[in-house]
Amino acid sequence: MPRTPLLIATLLLCLAACSQQDSVSSDDANTRADNPFFAGATAQMPPQPRHNSAPVDPGRLPPGTIALQRAVISDPGVIAQGPALSALVPAGWRTEGGIVSPQSSCSEPYLVNWMAMSPDGNSGLAIFPTDVWQWSTYPIQSPCPNQTLRSVREFLQAKVTQAFPGARPLDYRNRPDFSRSAEEQAQRLQQMAHGMGLTQMRVYAEGGELLFAFNRNGVDMRGVMGVTAKFQGGVVPNPLDGSAMESFTGYTLGTFLAFAPEGQLNFDLIEATRRSILPDPRWLHSLFERQGQIGRANAQATSELAAIIVAGGAEATRRNIAAFEQIARNSVKNSQQSVAISEAGVAAAHNSGVSYSNESTESRMQRERIEGIRGVETYHDPVDGNQVQLDANYEHAWRVNGQEAYILTRDPNFNPGAYGIEATQMGTVR
Repeated sequence: MPRTPLLIATLLLCLAACSQQDSVSSDDANTRADNPFFAGATAQMPPQPRHNSAPVDPGRLPPGTIALQRAVISDPGVIAQGPALSALVPAGWRTEGGIVSPQSSCSEPYLVNWMAMSPDGNSGLAIFPTDVWQWSTYPIQSPCPNQTLRSVREFLQAKVTQAFPGARPLDYRNRPDFSRSAEEQAQRLQQMAHGMGLTQMRVYAEGGELLFAFNRNGVDMRGVMGVTAKFQGGVVPNPLDGSAMESFTGYTLGTFLAFAPEGQLNFDLIEATRRSILPDPRWLHSLFERQGQIGRANAQATSELAAIIVAGGAEATRRNIAAFEQIARNSVKNSQQSVAISEAGVAAAHNSGVSYSNESTESRMQRERIEGIRGVETYHDPVDGNQVQLDANYEHAWRVNGQEAYILTRDPNFNPGAYGIEATQMGTVR
């Protein structure tokens, strides 16, 4: 048998496997064993700072207004001990989980397995360990599960059935906003493959979410699961009979879940939490260092490493890690005003609800690109002087005094004092 077609097929598989540094994977044991929803465990919120005012009661807020508090998704030392990600969860909810070690060799060196639960335990949000699988029309040896899932819709239907036996799919919708960043990365990977002569290589990304119904302890529940996934592989002719030899790898770049009793699934709240998730820049540095070590051990490793943490999140790469660093660490001295703005201009900007940053033009463009992909707006936090990215679907944001909590509203006349809340209104960063 001629060696050329087999060599092309091998290279396709190698490139797919080596680029797993862009993915995370796990098996069903990870999904179930460490997840408090399935295990029935009581999740606990990490210790919170002392409050200067009473905790926010979301139930007292008017319709169209939500309250979120910051939660840390920690790494016990899988990549680097300390905070790995942060998220804004509904005020009063408790969290559990974090970064866990992979259980399969078909994986990145870390997995995210995390959940936030309402006080009554009936509603929750979660990030599942993500998945990788392969399929081919000829026998291959691979540690990855052999599954023929050729689209995000097929993956979500299988994942929901796996996680919630007896669940009934209700509706599916494409989410191109989820996959925007992954599509850009897929295009770069395909161009790289074609530059190597692998013209049969195809790389594409999809985003979507599935609404489903299930029963939990006799309660009719609703859930929504969203995911971004990439698919890569190719088709070459069989040298024996000319038939197509197909081999593809699929892997998710973050699976996000929300559930609640029927009629209580708050999609605005779900989106606000999903969009708030950000990687810690120090943890990202450690992740890229680990990925680089793996890359040096694989001759075909991709030159650009990326982490897309949850469905619809912007990629974090060596190219734009500075933007994430600036988002995470900006202080009052470099977010309150630009040196080019006069004192009168600063006062006018403050009164108009706008803050100005002295970041470079390149950094600002990168930040605004990330804002567009993630669907967020960057605000200046007047309490601690930092910047925070919040859901852009809300036009007004307040920082609760003495708590790392935020109130988002569409009501320009909202007055937190009317609800016994001490809070300061925030201005967007320009």
